[in-house]
Amino acid sequence: MIYTVNGPIEKDKMGITLSHEHFKWETDSSYAHKLYFDRDYDDEKTNINFELLIPVLKDLYANSCRTIVETSPPIGGQNIKLLRKLSLESGVNIIPCTGWNLSKYTQRIHSNNFAKELAFQWIKDFQEGLDTIDGINIKPGYIKLLLDRGDFSTVDQEMVRAAVMASKETAMPIHCHILEAEMLYSVIDLLEEENLDLSKFLWAHASKEGDFDAINYGVDKGIWIGFDMIREGTYEKNFELISKAIKLGFEDKVLLSQDYDFYEQAVEHNNPQSCVSFFTKFIPYCYNYGMSENIIDKMITENPANFYDF
Repeated sequence: MIYTVNGPIEKDKMGITLSHEHFKWETDSSYAHKLYFDRDYDDEKTNINFELLIPVLKDLYANSCRTIVETSPPIGGQNIKLLRKLSLESGVNIIPCTGWNLSKYTQRIHSNNFAKELAFQWIKDFQEGLDTIDGINIKPGYIKLLLDRGDFSTVDQEMVRAAVMASKETAMPIHCHILEAEMLYSVIDLLEEENLDLSKFLWAHASKEGDFDAINYGVDKGIWIGFDMIREGTYEKNFELISKAIKLGFEDKVLLSQDYDFYEQAVEHNNPQSCVSFFTKFIPYCYNYGMSENIIDKMITENPANFYDF
């Protein structure tokens, strides 16, 4: 079962999937908190953003995209009402998340029970839903974490522990942003210490450094790998990463995406076509250099359906 803003669907209904995208990251933390904690939507702002974003979604649908994983956690202002409206109008399934939802400095005040309190909230998000709109109880499809650079900090360790607790209780997979490959070893140590089924864990941005020692270690342990920053100007690098994954035999553990902020690209950069460049430019690039259509299809259809399936 896959949880979308229009309710649950069977995994075979996902179709071609972008597994790591943002619709609009809200820099106004007060508004982001209202969206998440109070379900307090600014309808005027929501409607304006809808009009700006719907052409992008329709263009993605026209280029074969059928599902998008919205990877803005609650602290980034995930607007469930906007996502549902975009999904209904465009026909694209959208998978929302729970996860990082407050300043990490809060851990200094709630240090004794921080992980348990976070886990309780994320479990509640799944059991009660992120919101109920038009009679549809909208549940998160996964838990989104963003770990900081540098040392694996105490607060990030506690957030990972909270995600493990919530995943065990609900079966939600964990989609975790890690920018430095060296940190993966410490993260996996913690996951194993907490007895998580590592097939529930995705390393987002594994392609950032492209460290195949760390990637191989993670795959051997059972995690999923995100080559999810496939933007214009990076095609050669990402083609080589995918080719190496195929050569090493773990193409069935890789998810692909762009990690664009659609609002930023379409409105601030006036470049909406970049949001569909994965389909219009990167996939043709791969085919031109001899990559199998079946392999690409596996990474954008079968693999995400398997990872996000409960």
